[in-house]
Amino acid sequence: MGLLLTGCGGGGGGFGPSTLLQGRVVLVGTGQPPNPAATVIVGGQSVTTSTQEGAFQLRVPPTATQLLVRTPGLPDFTFTLPPLQAGQTVDLGDLYVGAQTISVQGRIVDALTQQPVGEAVVSLLGQRALSNPTTGRFTLNGVAYDPEGVLDPEGEVQKTGYIPRRFLADQPVIDGVMEVGDLLLLRETDDNPPGQPGNVRGVVQVPLSDAVGVRIDIYTPPDALIASESVILSQPSGEFQLWLLPGEYRLVFTKESRTATRTLTVNSLTQQIDLGTVALQ
Repeated sequence: MGLLLTGCGGGGGGFGPSTLLQGRVVLVGTGQPPNPAATVIVGGQSVTTSTQEGAFQLRVPPTATQLLVRTPGLPDFTFTLPPLQAGQTVDLGDLYVGAQTISVQGRIVDALTQQPVGEAVVSLLGQRALSNPTTGRFTLNGVAYDPEGVLDPEGEVQKTGYIPRRFLADQPVIDGVMEVGDLLLLRETDDNPPGQPGNVRGVVQVPLSDAVGVRIDIYTPPDALIASESVILSQPSGEFQLWLLPGEYRLVFTKESRTATRTLTVNSLTQQIDLGTVALQ
């Protein structure tokens, strides 16, 4: 990786038991590593990322709780570390930096009971937060943001007993805050919903193109201004399946300048709805 270790102890030899941290620092606007390289700092230990991949490795005390990324020309970014143990290797994945920072807020909700889900781990662009034990609300602070970026930032919610779910952080930013609304979690042992992956299905057709990259924005109620969920299709065939709770919905299908809209009502958890062919215009 061509890493340069600096700082007290050079790589953790001066403080006894250590944890090996590894990951990458990348720019939120492009997904590429910063050049000039970034410096990753944990306590008195620091390491310079590789300019080819943005990768780093650093030995730190297992008591460390925060990691600082310092990049020339950009603000400093602070990331909360997961609980560490001596002797383990922790892969932090991609830590994103950029010219701006925002807060991302939302609420974690049980898909069936519609009750808040507390202490779910919400992660986005390297930042982590726990949902409130009572309200299910969460706030991710210091999230890298680039209004001109080409990426659709994707986050994840994890909670023991629930199926992990991904979400897109692509809503408008107002006064430095992005509100992503309610994020629904399905229980792992729930036998009530139809089998995964969904109870609403169809096929998207895009003139002169395949359906890879088609985005489905789900609005409930239909006149909602902010989508409650977004899905990106990865199959060229355009086949899709969604799992929707009983309620009224507006689905907006988009690829580049082409779009289509469908409204539907889900009356029960076991109802199967086939939207047929959805042709983008």
